[in-house]
Amino acid sequence: MVGLLGPLPVLLAPPLAGAGSLHAPVRMPNVIHFDRATTFAAMAQAGLYFRTNGPRDWNEVIAEHPPPGTLVPWGSTVVLATSVATVSPASGETVVPDVLYRTRAETFAAMAQAGLYFSTRGPVNWTIVVAQRPRPGSRVPVRTTVAVVTAHVALSSPSGMTVMPDVVHRSRTAAFNAMASAGLYFTVNGPLNWTIVVAQNPRPGARVAWHGTVVLAGAHVVAPSSTVRVPTLIGLNRARVLADVSSLGLRLYPQGVGSANGTWDRVTAQNPAPGTLVRRGTLVVVDTTRVATVTTTTAVAAPTATAPPTTLRPLTHDRIGVATWYAYIPGQCATSYLPKGTRITVQDLATGRIVQCVVTDYQDYSPGRIVDLAQTQFAELAPLWRGVIEVKVSW
Repeated sequence: MVGLLGPLPVLLAPPLAGAGSLHAPVRMPNVIHFDRATTFAAMAQAGLYFRTNGPRDWNEVIAEHPPPGTLVPWGSTVVLATSVATVSPASGETVVPDVLYRTRAETFAAMAQAGLYFSTRGPVNWTIVVAQRPRPGSRVPVRTTVAVVTAHVALSSPSGMTVMPDVVHRSRTAAFNAMASAGLYFTVNGPLNWTIVVAQNPRPGARVAWHGTVVLAGAHVVAPSSTVRVPTLIGLNRARVLADVSSLGLRLYPQGVGSANGTWDRVTAQNPAPGTLVRRGTLVVVDTTRVATVTTTTAVAAPTATAPPTTLRPLTHDRIGVATWYAYIPGQCATSYLPKGTRITVQDLATGRIVQCVVTDYQDYSPGRIVDLAQTQFAELAPLWRGVIEVKVSW
């Protein structure tokens, strides 16, 4: 009996208890990464025939159909995908191949060619690799097990177009998964050990060609995971409060007198209470006030009439959310909810820094994002590599 690309073995039936059990179903054995001799023995033991899909001089199984564990009729013929594994016996090392965005069959073939095993983390019906460890090009011992993260995505797009996902401020793994789901390739501008996306081109929501290549800007940011105790902020001045909150990795949200324009200089209350154990990144809300400046003057006659004090128009509306930046005219910005010409005040909740700008552009809607600042104004609040920051917009 001859298979598609090679001879089919003639298998003897395994010893069974009775003639009636000759037609009992058997479970498909797992022969992936087995060599030729071991595969023949395992299939004979299971009482199955098989045909191979691969080179005639194959020495390793890289895939099988049906999957391992599937119940199949005793004596039926299954399909094995095979390959010739080439390794370097002299050095005992091999090079990890680049299997990112490779299909299931391509990944099996590449790993077998390199003489490596691999384990997957993802859905059972995965179709594409979205991350791998160690990184491509690493030298490892032969037969090392490489870890790959997988996803199930359609391998073709009916329309030939896809939508650019929003991956700004997302982790390396989340960015890989989002791009794989959208059917896009990408290049990263930034350090090799980048951990977070800080910018992307084109913008989220843009329609791009299926399997097109987009550009991401990456940065290496160590995400803090430890907990800290909230410091005592009541009675402290503005500079001390900002320094204490920032040093512990907490975020500050001032409210009360002077909070809208950043002129407050004392804290009168805080939440959470001092000493509370919280995670880094927790928002600390403080009530603020201004301390009257005491000056000594020479007594003079009281004027007969007092001119009314000059006051600024209060900012009566505010909204809290995320701000990002894009290449735009300094002093101008974009929102999705305010008319053009509106002057707004943007306050970084982590540092208390404030900038002002005029709305002259319309922002594409994205959940939680409330303003797109010009590159110049964003840089006054935080480093551009941050990509996004939490702010309060007042108008």
